[in-house]
Amino acid sequence: ERRFEDTFGLGARGASLPQRRFAQAALSEMLGGIGFFHGRSLLRSESREEPVPGAESALFTAVPSRSCFPRGFLWDEGFHLLLLARWDPALARDILAHWLDLLNADGWIPREQILGDEARAR
Repeated sequence: ERRFEDTFGLGARGASLPQRRFAQAALSEMLGGIGFFHGRSLLRSESREEPVPGAESALFTAVPSRSCFPRGFLWDEGFHLLLLARWDPALARDILAHWLDLLNADGWIPREQILGDEARAR
């Protein structure tokens, strides 16, 4: 609780105890949604009609719901990192580095990462 208050200063700004508890729960949910995914994405091919597997990739990312959406979303990650960077800057940099590792030769990062059969099944 002390670290939370030192980081976000909600009590000093007049937030009630229920509001601070809600904010702590939101941070907890965000941290609990961080996962490590590994596998191959399916990519559109110009030479084949069906998708082809891409290179093996790994991604450390926060997800909206590990049970319903076990995959990373680049757009969402930008918002996740706004919160995570305040709480744990090193953790936020590690997550960002994983996304940057997905950059292809054309400078493109796919907006959604569905890595592996388990993620694809959802």
